[in-house]
Formats: sequence, structure tokens, C-alpha cells
Amino acid sequence: MRKYGLIIFSFLLLTFGCNNEPQIINKEPWIDKPVSLWPDFALTNTISFADTTYSDFANSFLINTGIDTIGVSCKHLFMVFEKQPGINNIDLGTEFRYWNLYPKNKKDNTVSIKRLINRNLNEKIGSYNTLKVRDWIIFETEDVNTEVYPLKIRFKPVRKNEIVYAVGWGVKQKDNSKPALIKLQCFDNLGDYFYTTRLKTDTQPHGRSGSPVIDKNGYLVGIVSGQEGNLGVIGSVNYLKKILDKYNIKYIKPSR
Repeated sequence: MRKYGLIIFSFLLLTFGCNNEPQIINKEPWIDKPVSLWPDFALTNTISFADTTYSDFANSFLINTGIDTIGVSCKHLFMVFEKQPGINNIDLGTEFRYWNLYPKNKKDNTVSIKRLINRNLNEKIGSYNTLKVRDWIIFETEDVNTEVYPLKIRFKPVRKNEIVYAVGWGVKQKDNSKPALIKLQCFDNLGDYFYTTRLKTDTQPHGRSGSPVIDKNGYLVGIVSGQEGNLGVIGSVNYLKKILDKYNIKYIKPSR
């Protein structure tokens, strides 16, 4: 009887952990493989307007909501688009032509967007200090290329000191055969975004905006937003959930 009691206790400990919250114990099947064998989920962008095309611009990725697949990048890209005629808010304007997402090393594996879901004619293109709180743009996509892997969402907040990983392409990255994997540690979580420290100080953060941030199990926990001093700023899944709810994007909701 005592033996069975220990087995039951061990199962409950693995399932609920020390905080009485459900824990994700399933890993993505690729997470323990060498990075060179990971599926293509870190993407970059080509964005075209009538008079300008931005190629290999910032980063993006796909999300598997459990029901559908959506595209994601960072909203502060609009601070660059402000130079485009007619773009003063979070909307692509009348001069917009197309937006393609693809792995920088495999440009044929392209996903095209249908529309910007969280466009907002009342939201002006603001400074970074205000955008970091809500630095997500969400796309409805065309038929998704099966060679591009959509990430699954982890809704549980990132804990202080937890190790996470940014996966994306940098401006000064010499080798584009694969996206860079940058190991980060959570410094402080403020709800809609969290601060991180880089565990390798020689890693260049430039141009990595929009990169997905995953946990040790391969689940999405955030998006690279920017840098404040020595701290990285990561938009959290907490705000992503607010967007999904606001725009009635169907997703498999967490049990708690």
C-alpha cells in the first residue's frame, strides 16, 4: 500500500509541481536534437509597398493556436513604415503590396499574409517606450507552407531567473545557414513584457526584433522587442493572449 502511495505522490508532484499549477511536461519532439536539425520556425520578412521593398527585414514566426495558424512579427516595425505615404497608425495603408515570411536560408519556403488582424486606425505609431508593452502584430496567413513550423504557446508566465532562448536572424550575423540561438535569463517579469540578460555578452542583439523566444521545452513564451541598456525587452505571451481574445482568434485555452 505504501508503494502505491509513493507512486501516486510522485505523479501528482510531476503534474502540479510545487505551486499547485499544471506543469508542461511534454517537450516538442525536436528540442533535444542538435539545433541544426530543428524545424524552420524562425523567419524573416520581405515587405513591399508601391515605391519601397524591405527585404530580409527583422524577424517573424508562425503560431499554432491549436485550431489555426497565424503569423507574428513586432509592431515597432511601423516606426520605419512611418516614412511611407499614408501610414500614420497601425495599418498598412493603400500603397501596401505584399508581406512574405520565410526562413532567411530557404527563401522558397514562403508564407504570405492575407491581412493584418490587429490593425488599429486609432493607434498612432508611437515611441518604443510605449510600444514595448504591446509589441505584437498578428496576421491572417494564406495557405501555410508545410515546410515552416508553427510554434505552440505556453501560457504560464516566465519566472524570474528562468532560462529562455531567442531564435532569429541578426543584422550582423555572418552565417545565415541557420538562425542564431541566444540563451537568455529572465531578470524581471512585468506582465505584458519581461526583461532578460544575455548569458553570452558577445552576442549582437541588433536586428533580432520579432524573433520568437522559446522555453526549454520548445514552447513560445515571448517575442524579442528591443534593448534597454544591458537588458533585453521581451513581449510576453500574456499580451498575446489579450490580442487573441480581443480579436476573437480561436485557440486552445489553458486549463487554468
